[in-house]
Amino acid sequence: MGTRGRRRAGSPDTRQAILEAARAAFARDGYNASLRGIARAAGVDPALVHHYFPERSHLFVEAVYDGPDGPAMDPAVLDDVRRLPASRQGTALVRLFVTQWDRMGADRFAAVVRAALAHEGVVARIRELVVGALVTPLVERVAPDRVRLRSQLIAGHLVGLGMTRWIARLDAVAAAQPDELAAAVGPVIQHYLTGDLGEPSGDSAAEADEPEVEERPGK
Repeated sequence: MGTRGRRRAGSPDTRQAILEAARAAFARDGYNASLRGIARAAGVDPALVHHYFPERSHLFVEAVYDGPDGPAMDPAVLDDVRRLPASRQGTALVRLFVTQWDRMGADRFAAVVRAALAHEGVVARIRELVVGALVTPLVERVAPDRVRLRSQLIAGHLVGLGMTRWIARLDAVAAAQPDELAAAVGPVIQHYLTGDLGEPSGDSAAEADEPEVEERPGK
């Protein structure tokens, strides 16, 4: 690179240094924090930030959503939920969601939601991580129909609960223990997961989980 003291691409700690600098910058300056400032704080050339994170939204999500102690809801943490009978998974999912984000912190949840509301790149990445990687694989194992609708209802309800607890901080919800919230909200999530959603109509009927057609070689 020609500049002494700067980390090089491929150095074991380069990517981590960028993430740590980004985490601090996003916490201080918000989503539009200077990428050059992040590079300077990490001791790398600005081109390396783009090398590891081609999109600002990817850097933001990995630095703030994933965080230094792992993602808020890594798919692996759902293993205990999956092992439960289908009839108990709704309550367990709420308990897990609240417990994990309590650990990650209200400020990080607020930062992710506010950035998602203002920037399509962030909301697309969060949708991919939360709905695609976490909720849908759980739903499709037990849902009787309409996996896509059920997954989005669950994700929407959990995000709403999170906004009430960690952003609006309504006192009773903010003070409630995870088990209390799981008992109160779990039955709703369970209904989305396995309950009768009624007869689909209109566009909803057309997308009522038509079986996916697998592509075969040569087609």
